[in-house]
Amino acid sequence: MMTFEDRRILRCRDGLALTARRLRAGDAAALQQFDRELSAPSRRWFLPHPYDDATVARALARSEAGEDLTLGLFDGARMVGYFFLWYARRRVPLLGIGLVDGFQGQGLAKPMIRLLIEAAREDGCEAVELTTMLDNDRAFALYQHCGFEHYKDVRNLQGNGEWVVERAMICRLRPGAAPMAEPHQPPV
Repeated sequence: MMTFEDRRILRCRDGLALTARRLRAGDAAALQQFDRELSAPSRRWFLPHPYDDATVARALARSEAGEDLTLGLFDGARMVGYFFLWYARRRVPLLGIGLVDGFQGQGLAKPMIRLLIEAAREDGCEAVELTTMLDNDRAFALYQHCGFEHYKDVRNLQGNGEWVVERAMICRLRPGAAPMAEPHQPPV
């Protein structure tokens, strides 16, 4: 798993270098600002949990404890991406990825996903799962391109407390790896 000192440079299509790193408790304000910068359509597709102080504190505490691999993608001090492997210690962690609108379509999602998949592989995970909204065809195609396959539709708890039906997808890191048995829901 990436340490808190590790940094990865990801580049936009125009060459702009962004820094990916693990999030700590001190990143709460940056994470909340990230949420505020999402447009309504982006928030509908990426609302992994509420962004109130208590929930953000719990999410970042899980990051610091190593229960989740929780990363931010930064342009200087501004967080423009939030991506994670929840339940990182399980045989099949749950992947999530979001970018603020101005950085979508810049060639960042694929390297963000690959970084998470490689971290899971290095940690001995059998597979990685994610869910995506039924009408998010662009993300669905991206996930397929990254090696994920749709295996069923599931009820998923959104960050606003609503249950929605989403596509569950799996990227098997070991042949024959089975999907996670646990519900697809946030740990916080």
